[in-house]
Amino acid sequence: MVNINQIDGEYHVSFNNIPKLNIINSKEIESQLIDLTRKEGNGLVLNLSEIKFIDSAGFESLLNVYRSAKMNNTSFKLMNVSDEAFELLKLVELDRVFELA
Repeated sequence: MVNINQIDGEYHVSFNNIPKLNIINSKEIESQLIDLTRKEGNGLVLNLSEIKFIDSAGFESLLNVYRSAKMNNTSFKLMNVSDEAFELLKLVELDRVFELA
């Protein structure tokens, strides 16, 4: 389940009981997150502490949300990235693209 809370003008998103961001769930999650980036001036912070695995579809969704945020002048950050997800981000060199908090 995706939980969305607004804190100080930023949307904080956490993924409860979602250990994987993959082809099965990434498009649905992407559409929810892109809607949040269209609200100009807001920030989007994804808490990835529960995510242990990300496949290519998951990375594509993260990149699509990132691009939408940039187009809409919305900040986009990843926080509390699990060790497993961080290793995957480093492997595909997206740790250099995304802002990690």
